[in-house]
Amino acid sequence: MAYNHGAAKKKFETEWKKKEKQYRELCMTEEQINAIREFDEKEFRADRAYFEKKVPLAEADEFRQTSIDEFVIDNIEENWYEYITDSEKCKMLRNVPANMRRAFYLNKVMNMSQQDVSSILLIPRQTLGYWIVKISEILK
Repeated sequence: MAYNHGAAKKKFETEWKKKEKQYRELCMTEEQINAIREFDEKEFRADRAYFEKKVPLAEADEFRQTSIDEFVIDNIEENWYEYITDSEKCKMLRNVPANMRRAFYLNKVMNMSQQDVSSILLIPRQTLGYWIVKISEILK
């Protein structure tokens, strides 16, 4: 959300009126109240400068780093079946969702850790572990 100086200034002024009233009730001198007001205004201006220059962080996907080329991940299907010689197992694997096969391939064939695979495919590690076990059962 962008910084709105007008709204922030209005909020500052209303809060300061309340504070000023309290200070007067506590029998503070005009000099003391003015000194506090000056300090608060300096702080407000410093905050304003900060918020006006603040840039929102990019989405997490922009910083996602992978240790394997995205092209390779998308084209795993081309390489997958060369490792399986049994035609029955191949048929069973074709019924498994592509994302499950990718996860298994990256973890077992490409020797990537489950944490890396889960961050690349954006799935929970527990789900990834379940998928790997299921495909391992098919390949036994």
